[in-house]
Amino acid sequence: MSPLFIIIASSLGVLFFSGAIALYIGSKNKGSENWQVGGRSLPIYVVIGTQFATAMGGGMLVAHVGIGYASGWSTLTYGLILSVGILTFVLIAPWLRSKNFTTLPDVIRSIYGNHPVLSGMTALMTIIVPFGWVATQLVAFGKLLEPITGISPTILMFFLALFSLVFIIPAGLTSIAWTDFIFGVGMLIMTVISSFMVINMAGGWNEIINSNPATSWELPSGLGAVGMLTIVLWTLSIIPGTLTNQMYYQRIYAAKNTSSIRTTLIATAIIIMLVEVWAAVMGMSIFKMNPNLAGPELAAGWFLTQVPTWFLALYASFIIATIMSTVNSGVQSVVVNITRDLYQNHINPDVSEKKLLAMSRWTSVVIIAIAYVLATQFTGALNWLVATYAYSAGALLVPIFGGYLLRNTSIVTPYGGIGAMVFGILGTGIAHAMGTTIPYVIYGLALSLIGLFLISFLTRNKDFKSEVLIEQKKPV
Repeated sequence: MSPLFIIIASSLGVLFFSGAIALYIGSKNKGSENWQVGGRSLPIYVVIGTQFATAMGGGMLVAHVGIGYASGWSTLTYGLILSVGILTFVLIAPWLRSKNFTTLPDVIRSIYGNHPVLSGMTALMTIIVPFGWVATQLVAFGKLLEPITGISPTILMFFLALFSLVFIIPAGLTSIAWTDFIFGVGMLIMTVISSFMVINMAGGWNEIINSNPATSWELPSGLGAVGMLTIVLWTLSIIPGTLTNQMYYQRIYAAKNTSSIRTTLIATAIIIMLVEVWAAVMGMSIFKMNPNLAGPELAAGWFLTQVPTWFLALYASFIIATIMSTVNSGVQSVVVNITRDLYQNHINPDVSEKKLLAMSRWTSVVIIAIAYVLATQFTGALNWLVATYAYSAGALLVPIFGGYLLRNTSIVTPYGGIGAMVFGILGTGIAHAMGTTIPYVIYGLALSLIGLFLISFLTRNKDFKSEVLIEQKKPV
């Protein structure tokens, strides 16, 4: 039996099994609220699983193993920064869940009132990050599996895009969350198996640490082996991006009750740290086996050329599960913004739930099709999508968290929220064009803060706060 057949068979087995579960869940959970926020009734373990699967992504399989290869335990530093971003939600999660929000524009409307320009801008700036995730994950999938299957990336990406609809269409976030939980369990099992495999192949832990630079594996020096400048750059990029990523918010909205949210966030942060340990172990073990790779990000791909077929088949399924979960979450998040925040709130407020649900499903097809076309046509130029994180964070972080802190005052106004977004986009764009060494989102955040207070000061009036309080009492 050929290795390629085994790999394809195991991967299809994972997809068909989890796809059948998605279809079953879809048959049991109908309606737009299930599609948008998981019916607000997901169990703790499912929320943990879907938060973890969303955070993983293809980057963990390539970039983080590469960090471990070049800089050892520095992966833990990356994970700690990401965990700080996730744990920050603990401060506002009870408020978010108690308001029964569905999207980020709902948060903005609750703080500033239902201003159509502000709400529309929020929806557009929210969309760009998950859409960027979808396109880049398709590219990562094609590049990761082409060397071990010999199949064209274009064909691989097409089948991933097609299968993703099986998970998204039945019940939106409900079906995605449950299959993410299954994927997450599989991911954790594979991290354990692959850790033992790679350590054994490298000759044991003592051989590994003796072959790696002491600065990579000694503690605490290994945590900073990547360099202080890189750690600062990670911090300035990861935390703002995490705090403005709607996919994390949606899983807070989907929790069964407020009391469970803190547990899910803390558990997610702990699991992320454990997976970063895996990435470091993988990277340092591969370094011991081959310290002469042309680049750190080649480490994961090289490792797959050294393993037996049975393990390769399992690992291919691992890759599919990891990337599929991120693609599914990204498409569903974009669709909710389009159908609910743009169409329902601004074009057709009286749309029926049945039509909205049908529109959500068809929009999913359109979004994945557009992402697929971009992924096939610009496989070498999709790095520009990374910039979407910076622009989204530059526009949204200050209005969301600044507005939240000042929500019970008359300091901020809807025009201040608009000013914060416009200033944030301009600051990010100008710094980006200038090619600054510091992440250009920082300039956007600084100008966004100025815009929030300056424009709010120039436009504040005595009736604004009462308008917002009236708006907050309306269902979102």
